Amino acid sequence: MPKVSVIMPVYNGERFIAEAIDSVLAQSLTDWELIVVDDGSTDRTPEVLKRYADPRILTIRQQNQGEGGARNAGLDHVCGTYVGFLDADDLYLSNALADFVAGFEAHPKIEVLFSDGYFCDEEKHPLMRFGDHRPGLFTGYILEPLVLWPSVVSVPTMMMVRQSTLELYEARFDPSLKYGVDWDFWTQLARFVQFDHLNSLTALYRVHGANMTSATGLRKRQTDLVAGRLKVMNADWFPGLSPGTRREFFYNLLIGLLREDPEQQEVIVRAAPFQTLPAPIQADLLRLIAGNHLSRRRNTAFALQCLGRAVELAPGDRRSRLLLRLADRNPALAATVLSAWGLVHDAITRIRSVGRRRPKPVPAALLPKSE
Repeated sequence: MPKVSVIMPVYNGERFIAEAIDSVLAQSLTDWELIVVDDGSTDRTPEVLKRYADPRILTIRQQNQGEGGARNAGLDHVCGTYVGFLDADDLYLSNALADFVAGFEAHPKIEVLFSDGYFCDEEKHPLMRFGDHRPGLFTGYILEPLVLWPSVVSVPTMMMVRQSTLELYEARFDPSLKYGVDWDFWTQLARFVQFDHLNSLTALYRVHGANMTSATGLRKRQTDLVAGRLKVMNADWFPGLSPGTRREFFYNLLIGLLREDPEQQEVIVRAAPFQTLPAPIQADLLRLIAGNHLSRRRNTAFALQCLGRAVELAPGDRRSRLLLRLADRNPALAATVLSAWGLVHDAITRIRSVGRRRPKPVPAALLPKSE
């Protein structure tokens, strides 16, 4: 039995896959297997794969099933004690597998390890460290921060999990998700197991125009992100999260991802997971939804509806009452007041954040492009 099974999904990866495979061959730890899942490539990827005769490399070809389906196909064939995930355009540093194995064997109660590494450009020039993008270093049982911030952990290339853990919890990737499939996978496991940080640089995460993160259009990316959040919202374990986490979750969803979609906002605020929030939290979120629409002078009727509900839930909230009266009589004046409130809030936030560590934004090349 090999120490490590590495799963490498690939779709039309002829440009970079040889470098990815070579980075596995260059590992200081040699007790590994590499499972390459060719997910229906139509370019020269199959020809590139035929160049490799190393018996530790297993190649599987299947019809295109997407990222989740390709990773699941790899999981069906693993034999190793530990399982890693290397995308076909990324690279392991030569110490990666040895460091992960040493980390697991030094901490037998830890079931998932995430490391550090670099965002890099097409030519492998480092852009920034992945750890600088994290909102903080969370270890142990990390479900609550992970639900809020996918970057709490790492990209799959910088993560590894015990095979026994995958078997025990029957963990699989959701093939219906096209964006955020890895976040969904680690969230499943975070319900049950402890995560730890491996203080090691293990990989290069390559940013280029053809990889999924940057090539997916903004609209499609948002649709997929919302689908993943709705899956979490409707999970039977969601009500067990703390009220504060659920409040931030709905804030990110309603005032972040869905800020311009009153129809979907309406569906969510009437759903049971939202309505089981404490009344003051519901009222606060409804007021923020209303304020977002009023400040942009759109969807005034829906904004008034949200404010009316907020006042019913929290009759003592003076801001909701004031905003409701202003918006009902003069929406333009309400927008002006909201703008002033926003300036004050931003100033207070900047003052409070002085001296605090803030995550760096990802390189601009990694952001999705408009369609």
